[in-house]
Amino acid sequence: MARETFVVIGGGPAGMTAASRVKRLKPDARVVVFERSRYVSYAACGIPYYLGGLVDSLDRLVHYPVSVFREKRGIEVYTETEVVSLEPGRAEARGKEGDFTVEWDTLLVATGARPVVPPIPGVDLDGVATLRILEDAERTRKLLEGARRVAVVGGGYIGLEVSENLRERGLEVLLFEMLPHVMPTLDGDMASYIEEELRRHGVELHTGEPVRGIRGSGRAEAVETDKGVYPVDAVILAVGVRPDTRLAEMLGLELGARGAVRVDSKLRTSMEGVYAAGDVAETFNRVTGKPDWIPLAPTANKMGYVAGTNMAGGDIEFPGVVGTAVTKVFGLEIGRTGLTEKQAREAGFEPLSVHISAKTRPGYYPGGGVLRLKLVADKASGRLLGLQAVGVEVLPRIDAAAALLYHGATVKDAFFTDMAYAPPFAPAWDPLVIAARVAMRKLK
Repeated sequence: MARETFVVIGGGPAGMTAASRVKRLKPDARVVVFERSRYVSYAACGIPYYLGGLVDSLDRLVHYPVSVFREKRGIEVYTETEVVSLEPGRAEARGKEGDFTVEWDTLLVATGARPVVPPIPGVDLDGVATLRILEDAERTRKLLEGARRVAVVGGGYIGLEVSENLRERGLEVLLFEMLPHVMPTLDGDMASYIEEELRRHGVELHTGEPVRGIRGSGRAEAVETDKGVYPVDAVILAVGVRPDTRLAEMLGLELGARGAVRVDSKLRTSMEGVYAAGDVAETFNRVTGKPDWIPLAPTANKMGYVAGTNMAGGDIEFPGVVGTAVTKVFGLEIGRTGLTEKQAREAGFEPLSVHISAKTRPGYYPGGGVLRLKLVADKASGRLLGLQAVGVEVLPRIDAAAALLYHGATVKDAFFTDMAYAPPFAPAWDPLVIAARVAMRKLK
């Protein structure tokens, strides 16, 4: 009997988790992974901190070196190798040692997401960078050598984190966002606190100002908008990502409404024997009850676990996510889970929102600080729809709200949730409970 072959395209969190899972459940199977960079199992989220010097080596952003997968887990890993042709049962790859073909019985597409490159003049000049793989971080750090003034285009998670880290290095940073506010995954009233923090730390902020072009003679020398021309030494593009579905489309896989690969709850695609997981695949939003695309590392890891289990003959479903994320900008922590007020309205809810500002410690106990919360609920049912948080000690409140959202809890459930209390950690009335109490009052 021929040895069963599993092929995984993409060595990120979803791909390596799935490959490891298949090998654990079917130790005699052949498991092959193709990854176009030099690294697998790496933390792309750490790239801004490498650019800022907080992380001194790219190797520190690698969870497990390739040798662990090859020598300890028995997985064939081909790095610096791209799949250039894909058809049912057959993948042709091009790597350091030339072209070769692998025939597969089961396939996982885990190609992730790729940066959006705006179609503007000058985007291909030297000195313009995008960030996706660790080699991009390496190249960008080199182009920043000797730079004094840098434009960051895009005010989402990566743009904000890069801006912070470059300021910490002492560089002048100009941050351009085409929308009225940074952090479009928050409502504008919450994003305004982030904008204050950016300005307070010397970031030159340009919101509502799309970049129309990049000027330079061979190398980026200025950024052009409708409002002016701004001299810079380098440009970092962080305007978002889109699912990297090029190979999926080559294979003829069906895509969902958001442009990601359509999958069912077991992460099977429209083609027999083919799975998709991670940022390339759509997921299920437990708040809206509809398919969605939420490219986040924890989601990718769990999707990889589910896909790998099912590829190896197991039976497990991916139940979906609520869209939980945190970051920080200088001294300000930022978190969100579920739907914003704007998203809730777009999803067909009639949202009610409450804002509170509360201390994270009792007044008599030192430490802590101010936490601002925006809680969003459905007027008709009282169901909790989302939470946004800006300030200090954001994570425990966001995680608690995420757990409530996952189980479809109401505002009343949030109010009566048995949150821990002790003066060194939280007040007797936790800020999340206070927000729920105010929402209950508004819901009558």
